[in-house]
Amino acid sequence: MRSVHLLFTALGAALAAVASVLACSVAQSQQIGIDAPPYSDEGFGPVGDYLDSRCGSLDCHGQTGRNLLIYGCQGLRLDPDASPASCIEPTTEAEYEATYRSLVGLEPLVMATVDSECAADVDAGWTYPPGPACHPELLTFIRKARGTEAHKGGQLICVNPPCPPGTMQVPLGADGGGPLVDLQDVCLVTWLEGATDTNACVTSLTYPIFPTDAGASE
Repeated sequence: MRSVHLLFTALGAALAAVASVLACSVAQSQQIGIDAPPYSDEGFGPVGDYLDSRCGSLDCHGQTGRNLLIYGCQGLRLDPDASPASCIEPTTEAEYEATYRSLVGLEPLVMATVDSECAADVDAGWTYPPGPACHPELLTFIRKARGTEAHKGGQLICVNPPCPPGTMQVPLGADGGGPLVDLQDVCLVTWLEGATDTNACVTSLTYPIFPTDAGASE
């Protein structure tokens, strides 16, 4: 009887091990959802172009090994046969999507919080400047761009004057009667709010590429 008991015990352990392997395989094959501004050509394309132009060079976030990878025609390409840092072949849809996934997956829990709170503010009628519940600065990439956290590329965005060389502020609004803002910040924050200001993103492409106050850390 003891040998039969051991046989069933061994068989049970083997079946449990197989079930565990199968369960892991199923889990590994499933995509993990992240609450973030939804991806679309219209919503993220202008943001992707800005990020590629501003941050995606091959010695910056177009460099493999970075936590945040930015793909595009001005830097890192997905297709190994595509010319790097050359827009003869424009940024592909797959490259926009890869940049989006890298960005929203960088801090998924924080991104989910920012997405929820900023969307709620938009529903309440806020746009830019964001409402009191919207805190994009919770995200590391926003803090680094604004210069409130050490960044190898220096301060790229000026929210509070005085603005360092290489950054600028302009009056918000078509009539120029709004508060002074950095359109790069408008581009990124309105995307986080789910209502990308395309004009702000396009205008930001004309900003100087390299500020003069580069810091010491990534």
